Amino acid sequence: MKVFLSAYACAPHRGSEQGVGWRWTEGLSDRVELTVLTRRSKRQSIEEAVLAAPEESPLRRVQFIYCDLPRVFTWLKKKGILPTLVYYIIWQVLVATRYREEANQHDLVHHLTFCSILCPGFWRVDHAKFVVGPVGGPIVPEAFLPLFGRLGGLVQRGRAWVVRNFDKIPTIKETYLKASVVVPANTDTQLILQSAGIGTSEVLLDTGCPDVPADVIRPTSSAGEPVRFVYAGRLERRKGLELQLRALAKARLLLDGEKEVTLNIIGGGPDESRLKGLAAQLGLSKAVTFSGAISRDEVLRSYTKADVFLFTSIRDTSASVNLEAMACGLPIVCLSHQGVAEITSEDTAIRLEPKDIEGSIDDLAQAIVNISQDDDLRQQMGLRARQRASEKFSWETKFDRMMNYYAEATQR
Repeated sequence: MKVFLSAYACAPHRGSEQGVGWRWTEGLSDRVELTVLTRRSKRQSIEEAVLAAPEESPLRRVQFIYCDLPRVFTWLKKKGILPTLVYYIIWQVLVATRYREEANQHDLVHHLTFCSILCPGFWRVDHAKFVVGPVGGPIVPEAFLPLFGRLGGLVQRGRAWVVRNFDKIPTIKETYLKASVVVPANTDTQLILQSAGIGTSEVLLDTGCPDVPADVIRPTSSAGEPVRFVYAGRLERRKGLELQLRALAKARLLLDGEKEVTLNIIGGGPDESRLKGLAAQLGLSKAVTFSGAISRDEVLRSYTKADVFLFTSIRDTSASVNLEAMACGLPIVCLSHQGVAEITSEDTAIRLEPKDIEGSIDDLAQAIVNISQDDDLRQQMGLRARQRASEKFSWETKFDRMMNYYAEATQR
């Protein structure tokens, strides 16, 4: 089978969507005759990875096509004048026009990354079948909009309205109707698609369990040590880190010195200075460490020094960082919605139903207290988290399921 894979985000040795795009490329290259369309800015890292692969590796047979917008668009994006979403939509329109004939020479076109409910690609192919997904479309719950400030809240409210009414945009609705298979990345997105009359497959998370070295599996912590919480990811408002800081401050008051709790925040982003100021204001300067952006290897090493992964994102399609933490043996404390609700289970995480801001802070604080006071609970949850990550979210299983969707698409 000849497959044309549209993967705007695709790069080796990277996290988030870029790493996801590359992992799908690796897995599908062993199963189909693969052409990958991605950005020219990733060419060097991709070619280095291909050259480093063994001679017999199927990666050596993949044809890569590289395309970027004219430099003025890249400059505008880097300066913050052109939003990334707008840049991406322009890129999608360009490649769907420029490479339409080439894509049509394949059995199937698969739009992979980025793949949000508002950006399913603009491919109009006649011969080739069309697969979209895994598709994400998370929206910020109404109760959390104040965390974004007045302007940010208006933007998120507007975005939520557009997502819920995506089928009113003719080009987007037409794309979904032309697709042979639409794959949702989580249950929330599946419900939005189906409510608009779009048939979908079963949910398939866009990411899988990462390979982690044996020496980064979390060792058992002793009861006398502080209980060390950790977060890794972007520092931006949609990640809900303000909830973490306020909950930690409240939990420390509830514990009243009975147990010491600390938080290591790994990552950088536009909300960093505000969060540092809030931590100081809450009296958490000695309890919270801001480690900044570090390499993936350093992140994994940090997990060996942690006891619990704390995740309070309020808009996240897949929340793949939780899989990485679970693979290292960390239990999770999270708001249970969107992607993280698909990843975790009751025996691997303390999962909290999102409420209003104050209610969620209270619940998070109590969860921090409960898991801090129970050494055995942390250990058992961590063991089951590692098992669940490797067994339920293996990449091989995902590749096999996608091949089933390919077969289904080509038979229609």
